[in-house]
Amino acid sequence: MDRQPIVCNTCTGVLLTTDTRDYTPQRGRLIVTNGYCSCPAAQKAAPVVVSAALPVAPEPVAQD
Repeated sequence: MDRQPIVCNTCTGVLLTTDTRDYTPQRGRLIVTNGYCSCPAAQKAAPVVVSAALPVAPEPVAQD
């Protein structure tokens, strides 16, 4: 099983992940002690999180 590394080789910060199962107690301790990766390349590659918003009904159009 090929797992992604947890810590950045450059800054030793914790790398972001898209799978919530990767956020373990061990990873949490590393985030508290090392912080997140702050390398510019890692920030560009960071996934964009889109929040799931409830659908909004369109407003009724007033007719004359």
